[in-house]
Amino acid sequence: MKIIAAVAALALLGSAGTAAAEEPVGDWIGKVTTPGGVELTIAAHIRKGPDGGLEGYAESPDQSTVTLAMAGVAAESDSLRFEMPLVRAKFAGRWDPAAGAWVGALTQNGADMPLKLARGLPPPRPVVAGLDGAWAGTIATPQGDLRILLDVKTDAAGTLALFRSPDQSPLPLVAQLSRKAEAVSFELRGIGEFGGVLSADGQTLDGQWRQGGGVIPLTLKKTP
Repeated sequence: MKIIAAVAALALLGSAGTAAAEEPVGDWIGKVTTPGGVELTIAAHIRKGPDGGLEGYAESPDQSTVTLAMAGVAAESDSLRFEMPLVRAKFAGRWDPAAGAWVGALTQNGADMPLKLARGLPPPRPVVAGLDGAWAGTIATPQGDLRILLDVKTDAAGTLALFRSPDQSPLPLVAQLSRKAEAVSFELRGIGEFGGVLSADGQTLDGQWRQGGGVIPLTLKKTP
């Protein structure tokens, strides 16, 4: 049972208004819906490089803390385009003054995903109390046991939970963590989700992993 999926890539193709170009330097944010129906936040950060040209990076904070370096960043007339070689993606869009955004499509693997990039930054993560620390467990699959690791840390930016399945990939993925009383859940967007109950001593999460219609028992224990 495959749990880890590659980080989604970004790119934009599309059309919008015909007004004069907006200054592309700054922070931009929007949302795409993947072909699988998963909504993801996309952020793009563009600045002027030492040579006067444009450079920057993109991120998908709902999925990963990995930053995606841009290449070929170009703004011409009312258009903006850039590539992200790490994920084999590209962006091309046009400035829409009515929307106050670069309007286009995020393209990857032949799929065009409509996207509006407006000025802004990803919002702070919500604070989830009482779960900070390292958690570990094992999922039993027909192909063998898979180790599951969850690292939770709360700081001024909110609570960040990072999920890893080291037997499949070293890549950490952002887990959307939530808690209501003793009920705890987290989701890997577009992959799977966990739901369980926190023990009275706060040291064990006993629940189930759900993915692709399958349900597998999973117990996570806090490690020293």
